[in-house]
Amino acid sequence: MNFQISAWAIRNPIPVVCLFIALTLAGIVAYVQLPVKRIPNVAFPVVTVNVTQNGAAPAEVENQITRPIENALSGVAGVKHISSTVTLGVSNTIVEFELHADMQKAIDDVRTAVERTRILLPPGIDPPTVQRFDIDNAPILTYAVSSEKMSGTELSFFVDKVVTRALQAQGGVAQVQRVGGAEREINVILDVERMAALGVTAAQVNNALLAFNSDDPGGRATVGDVEQTIRVLGSGQTVDQIRDMTIPVAGRYVRLGDIAEVGDGEAEVRGFARLNGRPVTAVQVNKTADASEISVEDRVAAAVARLQAAHPDVRIERVFSTVDGTRRTFASTKHVLIEGIILAVVVVWLFLRNWRATMIAAAAMPLSLIPTFVVMSALGFSLNSITLLALTLVIGILVDDAIVEIENIEKRVEAGASPYHAALVGADAIGLAVVATTFTIVAVFAPVSMMPGQTGQFFREFGLTVSVAVLFSLVVARLLTPLMAAYFLKPLDKAHQREEQPLHPLYARVLNWALAHRWRSAGIGGFVFAIALVLAAFLPVGFQPKEDLGELYLAVQGPPGASRDDMDRAVRQATDILQAQPDVETVFANIGGTGASADLRTGTITVILRHDREMDTQSFKHHIAPLMRDVPDMRISNQGSFGMAPASVVLAGDDGEALERVQMQLLRDMRALKTLSDPRPSPPPSGPELVIIPRPAEAARLNVDSRTLAQAIRVATIGDIDANVAKYSEGENRLPIRVRLPESARGQLDVIAQLRVPTMDGNTTPLSSVADIEFRAGPAKILRYDRERQVAVEADLAPDATLGQALEEIQGLPLIRNLPEGIHIASQGEAEGLAELMSGFVIAVFAGVFLTFGVLVLLFKGFFKPVVTMTALPLSLLGAFASLHLFNKPLDLPSTIGLLMLMGLCAKNSILLVEFAIELERGGMAVGDALREACRERVRPIIMTTVAMAAGMMPAAIGLGEGAEFRQPMALAVIGGLITSTMLSLMLVPVIYEIVDQFERWATPKLARLVTQRPAEEAPSAS
Repeated sequence: MNFQISAWAIRNPIPVVCLFIALTLAGIVAYVQLPVKRIPNVAFPVVTVNVTQNGAAPAEVENQITRPIENALSGVAGVKHISSTVTLGVSNTIVEFELHADMQKAIDDVRTAVERTRILLPPGIDPPTVQRFDIDNAPILTYAVSSEKMSGTELSFFVDKVVTRALQAQGGVAQVQRVGGAEREINVILDVERMAALGVTAAQVNNALLAFNSDDPGGRATVGDVEQTIRVLGSGQTVDQIRDMTIPVAGRYVRLGDIAEVGDGEAEVRGFARLNGRPVTAVQVNKTADASEISVEDRVAAAVARLQAAHPDVRIERVFSTVDGTRRTFASTKHVLIEGIILAVVVVWLFLRNWRATMIAAAAMPLSLIPTFVVMSALGFSLNSITLLALTLVIGILVDDAIVEIENIEKRVEAGASPYHAALVGADAIGLAVVATTFTIVAVFAPVSMMPGQTGQFFREFGLTVSVAVLFSLVVARLLTPLMAAYFLKPLDKAHQREEQPLHPLYARVLNWALAHRWRSAGIGGFVFAIALVLAAFLPVGFQPKEDLGELYLAVQGPPGASRDDMDRAVRQATDILQAQPDVETVFANIGGTGASADLRTGTITVILRHDREMDTQSFKHHIAPLMRDVPDMRISNQGSFGMAPASVVLAGDDGEALERVQMQLLRDMRALKTLSDPRPSPPPSGPELVIIPRPAEAARLNVDSRTLAQAIRVATIGDIDANVAKYSEGENRLPIRVRLPESARGQLDVIAQLRVPTMDGNTTPLSSVADIEFRAGPAKILRYDRERQVAVEADLAPDATLGQALEEIQGLPLIRNLPEGIHIASQGEAEGLAELMSGFVIAVFAGVFLTFGVLVLLFKGFFKPVVTMTALPLSLLGAFASLHLFNKPLDLPSTIGLLMLMGLCAKNSILLVEFAIELERGGMAVGDALREACRERVRPIIMTTVAMAAGMMPAAIGLGEGAEFRQPMALAVIGGLITSTMLSLMLVPVIYEIVDQFERWATPKLARLVTQRPAEEAPSAS
């Protein structure tokens, strides 16, 4: 039994109307609740392990901490890559798991492996931290806080206790971090001469303070039949009490104030923040994964306004916000969406010239779009750049099914039928074609949503959003469009009725010639496909389009041994150069960090450009690159996405010296390439180290071991770790009591040489008596990849160059082709993403082709005729590649999505022709006559749907507004492919149909011999 769903909907309008009212209301509610974000929900299967050891050189950290941890993590199930970054006192290991791994189990496994390794790690480390990397944890807001009435420590305290708490309390805020400022602590600055006279070491002073200045539990007592808790209160209540404290060191008692200056001050500053050149303390706000960026920014802005009103002596100003770009992209996409709808409606009206029929067709767009938000909300999607892009490009598709339905109904009305009868007959007559065209699009985009790799996660929301919207358009076309046509179209009187229109004379001549010269016509189609492949071969290949966000990030790398003053001077000079540019609005610099292990020589400069700027972001990057080289002794370079350079060649191996030699040679070779600019080595070159080498004979004679010697020197120069220092309680604050030498003394080699170190018999001896002190070069930063040493040469892309062109030139270098033994290239960054994208695209194309073919086989109930519909796919490539060449666009991520979209769209035209020809042929019409009649009947809906789709995408193709860099290549590829596919398929699809039909007639009898004939069904016997 053939259930005619459109006829049922016409006869039963109430359920259909109620269904769409419910879907529309639910869609509106879902739209309001959907979060607005910049990128979709992407989960990177990455876990980080961070271990710190104050004062440890990178080489020691690598050998004693990083290598044991990497060895333990390599045995964890599901690990894909292990990479580590080692700097002064810090080991950061990143564990990348296979996609779709159970991350909670992965975190537990990593934590267990690290705990098992603790016995192999040095005793002076801070507890290792294991946490999952979340891309949504990146800061979205940065505020600068300053005050003329507060010192650095007072301002930092205000930020930590007032600003941070106020912002953290806002809904959707995950974390608030302070950048810059100074930590408050109790400083115990030792007097070197007095310590030497008393034979006291810095470590002894620190340990004595830790033992005597503490509050500890003393158990429980029962006095007077009442139970009491016993507490031992030994900590000083004021700084003066700490200064007057008498501590036992080296067998005698010493008053702390006699050997040190004790005061309430700030910790050693290892970082700073500057806003337009002036010192500030900054606050960065991170949001939770599911929160809307716009909502979070609004709440934070309101909280900042309340703080500013409550504290007028403090200045809180917004530095920059990534939400600005999200707002502009969201607004621009809505405009493009509305403009696309209007253009599609205009196109429908120009063809139908009936405002009632036009409104019926136009209603399909919002009624398909709004229910899509319900499914998006149920799947946990957001309104981000990817889903908004999907909705923008799908606008022209949503009206297609309704156009085909209403055109078929309107044709019968024009022939004299009543709208009710025309809708009853016309909608179900073309129903199979509508279903087939819709499911071919779903068959293309369903595999897209399942593309492998990390880049495939960005396609998931795109593919599913398009598929859901198209399925809703099918529901509208099969239920609501015939219903509205039956009850809202008006019948035509005999004076306005039209007879069947013949084919256009020019098209009829071309079609007749093509059918009369089938193999020549097929050869023309093959030639067109060959030209498309040639055009594709000459297209530059890229990864992501260059966006004009109005913000850029510059990486700052200081020279080996650079001091805080050196970095401050360089930042001020760079800020002056940037502020002299008319397009610059704000310059924010963040150098170093907090804690004794922070790397003072690295940082980031954020540049915010004016909205009414003359240069776009990419042009400004190339403009300032040579100006940044004028800053002496500093390397200031552009940062790409996620802090990585746009182009990077990563070399890995076990021989560190050989890696450095190859790195320098590769650096020289890459400087000669035209597609690259500003090649630079990574990590930075080795820096000076002060190396202390114990003399075995003297050390043994005086009972001095290396570990005790290292501890004594470390405590004297930078202080011990927080876990090993005494604490001073002030209300709810616990301040560390840091014991160390004055900063001036650490710059004198003779003072360091005379530092007292303890012997194992309880005495002390000068450092110079048991060890030699010398300068050596050592790595300032060590990179590792899959348990090997790693170096890289990074570079920016030259103007108008793409990543694919740069990689092609790099791969052609003789050094890359003939790397020394033991050194190989490690694929990372955007190069790895590009390779992953291309392999995923190939898989999605093949999956889409096979699924589309399978859908057509099921609908047409045969294997031969679906082949005809697939011939339109290669015909679309000529227009797609030609439009990309014409507008100078590379073959990158958005244009790749456009090519995938073409696969489904171009099959629609073929399906409309083939489906009607099959029906006529089954009715007894000859093949040639059936094809000519199919072309006559379906040429108008084919041209209407093509022009409507192109019109719906035209605003995106024009490339106006925020985010146009991503929308434009995709729309250009689709529009160009639609044009050539429509023009050629109207001529070549009938030709291929005849060829396939002839082959089918020849092959069917021969294949039938291999199949056992099905017996005729017997009629049931009467009871």
